[in-house]
Amino acid sequence: MSPSRSGAHAKAPRLDVPPAQPCHPATPLRAVLAVLLALAGCALAVASLLGFADPAPAGVACAVGLLASGAVLWFRPLATPAAVRVTRWIRPFLVACAGPVGFLLVELPCNQNLFAMEQAYATVNIELFCVLFAIVFFAGQATRGAVAAFVSACLFAGIANGFVIEFKGQPVLPADLFALSTAAEVAGGYSYVLQPGMLGSLGLWTAYVTALSLMPSVRLSALRVAINSVLAIVLALGLAHWYDTTDIGTEYDVKVDVWSVRESYSRQGTALGFAKRAQDLTPDEPPGYSPERAAEILAAYPQDDADANAPQPAVIAVMNETFSDLSRYPGMEDSNTRPDGFYQVADEALEAGTALASAMGGGTCNSEFEFLTGSSMAHMGTGVYPYVLYDLEGVDNLASYFKGLGYEAHAIHPNEASNWRRNLVYGQLGFDDFASIEDFEGADTLRGLVTDAATYDKVLDLLAQSDAPQFIFDVTMQNHGGYDKGTVPPEDQVSVTLPDGSTISGLDEFASCIKRSDEDLVAFVDELDATERPVVLCFFGDHQPGFSNELFKATHDGQSADDIGLEAVQERYVVPYLIWANKAAREAGVGSALEAEKPTENLTSLNYLGARLALAAGLPLAPRQQFLLDEETRVPATNMNGFMTPDGNWHYHSDDVERDVRNDAAVIQYDNLFG
Repeated sequence: MSPSRSGAHAKAPRLDVPPAQPCHPATPLRAVLAVLLALAGCALAVASLLGFADPAPAGVACAVGLLASGAVLWFRPLATPAAVRVTRWIRPFLVACAGPVGFLLVELPCNQNLFAMEQAYATVNIELFCVLFAIVFFAGQATRGAVAAFVSACLFAGIANGFVIEFKGQPVLPADLFALSTAAEVAGGYSYVLQPGMLGSLGLWTAYVTALSLMPSVRLSALRVAINSVLAIVLALGLAHWYDTTDIGTEYDVKVDVWSVRESYSRQGTALGFAKRAQDLTPDEPPGYSPERAAEILAAYPQDDADANAPQPAVIAVMNETFSDLSRYPGMEDSNTRPDGFYQVADEALEAGTALASAMGGGTCNSEFEFLTGSSMAHMGTGVYPYVLYDLEGVDNLASYFKGLGYEAHAIHPNEASNWRRNLVYGQLGFDDFASIEDFEGADTLRGLVTDAATYDKVLDLLAQSDAPQFIFDVTMQNHGGYDKGTVPPEDQVSVTLPDGSTISGLDEFASCIKRSDEDLVAFVDELDATERPVVLCFFGDHQPGFSNELFKATHDGQSADDIGLEAVQERYVVPYLIWANKAAREAGVGSALEAEKPTENLTSLNYLGARLALAAGLPLAPRQQFLLDEETRVPATNMNGFMTPDGNWHYHSDDVERDVRNDAAVIQYDNLFG
């Protein structure tokens, strides 16, 4: 027996050690990896010099590290017998570090409080990463490639999460994984600058992968492949069993605050917070739910009788992308952020004010969902996107309501039909057709996005094509972020200065977009007013821009809304709305049923707005719509953060206030969506 196979070495992994020489040509696989690392290093160096890394010297340093890693991989010295003995000791240590390294790679780009995290939370997070790594490691047959794949996935996840936080103000949530195609469609609208945490993560990854490349490969046998495969399966089943049987919130004292997900992730760890939110993804049945209970509640609201002589006006709902009035913020009253055209129309509207949304900086589909279905995200939870998670076939909504009254139902959105699964969801909701980006070939654009005016022309075309009563739902795209494209025409450009004389990146371009939207709205209303058929228009924004967090701090002496209280939190979730009727509709008496005064200074929420629109149109109300209008008298505004009572006070959903009507609302909503 040779010395290399005796004693302790008999049980060690067999290492593929070629004859010793100063260096050897790279194998095809290593050559490809080396070239990719070198190209990545060159690209990062150029990007850093062009301003896509902050600070630039750190980006250049990472680029040098990538180039060095590529060179080491290409010219990796052959393992001499002495080197083999050293790497046999280093390799287990390097493998054991993969879990903690993965944890750091995920946290560094997005967690400024990483090193202040409580030890208990850090420990559980690292344990999770270790188990995930072990599954990948054994499934990948304990190779260097498996280790590299794991840490690379962690690097990508961390940096992607960092950019999502930068653009949306909150980290990636489980439901976001169901909307990757939508995210990819809009990703080109943002500018990507590597922040210090991202550069630190990239540097750590480079150092680790370089060290990993120096390790000799492991020669596998059939028995070892079988053992590794069994271990991977056992660990995966064990992790699945733990997740399925463990209440993460109770067992590990994890709570993800609905209005400060980022802070929750930072304090408790991304992996643990993400797992907790995943467990909360599907709403539980509300207390006391049964189909019979839902029917009993709605029995108090019998279906309105239709009046055969009542007019059936065309009903148009425009959900305008990111349309918001930032002059509401202190010191911004006289800035160029006020949409004067909107208020000009509002002065002549049946009703106007502000509506509470459950989205901020993104999540347009949830504003659609609340408006169309009358549902509230208050009963769904944060990080849930019903459009991408649930089958909405048969769910009562505005499209099915109008269809039941003999209306045609049309949907418009000048972007990819697959965004937020609208190509499927609109059919499930009952729309007759859906005009997407394919129907806007040659349309006018602003910053590369189809203008509001182009969608209004599509609405007018639909009205001209049919004398039948129509419900048209128009979701615009013009004002979508990011706001640093720099392609707004000079005649539309406005400048906005904050009260302290400073500026916010993107604010000028955003205000320029709102200026164009404002002008287009006035022109659209003029066109509708000249139309001989009765028309009722509902116009509202879907959410505020993502930089509203920064704007709030800048206009509140550096204070965060979360530190001030719920009322301050809700300021970032209000959007303007109006319900307007043209001359023909007013002459026909349409709109007379709408209340002249509303409590809480015309503050409502998007889940009530559809019922108010039906009331304004003078149409027979369904039982659910009547219930919503009744609920609104006791809970005038609600969203995922909390709710308001008629006295103007704000409450968290955990408060024992108006509990009966809120519980009834949860029962009816659950029955409509899942019952």
